[in-house]
Amino acid sequence: MPQNYNDRLADYVDVKERIRLFYEAHPEGSIVTDRVEIWQDDGVPRVVVKALAYRSPGDEHPGVGWSWMVLPGSTPYTKGSEIENTETSAWGRAIGSLGIGIDKSVASRDEVDAKAGEADREPERDAQTDGLIGHVEKGKSPVDMESRQTPDGTAWGFKLVDGRRGFQALAVGPLADALAVSGLKVGDQVTVWGHIEMIPWRKGDKDMPPYARLIIARVSTPDFVLPASDVAPGQETAFDLTDEALK
Repeated sequence: MPQNYNDRLADYVDVKERIRLFYEAHPEGSIVTDRVEIWQDDGVPRVVVKALAYRSPGDEHPGVGWSWMVLPGSTPYTKGSEIENTETSAWGRAIGSLGIGIDKSVASRDEVDAKAGEADREPERDAQTDGLIGHVEKGKSPVDMESRQTPDGTAWGFKLVDGRRGFQALAVGPLADALAVSGLKVGDQVTVWGHIEMIPWRKGDKDMPPYARLIIARVSTPDFVLPASDVAPGQETAFDLTDEALK
């Protein structure tokens, strides 16, 4: 029987507990908010917070945590306190990056609860069994629907869009070759299975929060399924859109 929302939250450690565990392990440590910025992504404003967890005053490699939240907040508990909630989540992720309080998940209970109402948090379908549904758009390289050669073989991809959500979807190797000549076009409805890779990037001299890229294992449209197989849709490796996929 599927867990209800409150049951699922029981699997997560809250930030207060992570902070306690952090200072218990590192009495001379400190947790600081390094950056607070407002970004626009596809016309949607978001508050973005970066936090650092120093284990000692001279720690040269502190734990790093990023978090973001759509403005305005999407629940009664986050609307009007978006920065505070995002900061709390970033602190929890900074501590979690040091391996503290992550027995169940890198995400904290506070983060999951705060983002429970956001459209960008989870797909409407169960990605583990049904795949991720959206339509095809032409994105920026390497998801511009153009073939290119990489050390791992041909790469070909597109932007998978569902409402306000948009993800890079990239195939590599024989599947990329097949998709490139499949006739897939902008506006086509697709279901995609695969796995998530987090891609780091920089803007000028700033390290930016990593973004999620979907590495395609299988694509289904009303006209074709690639790669063709006798495995029923939903039995393939589905996208894991949990903790690291949507920060």
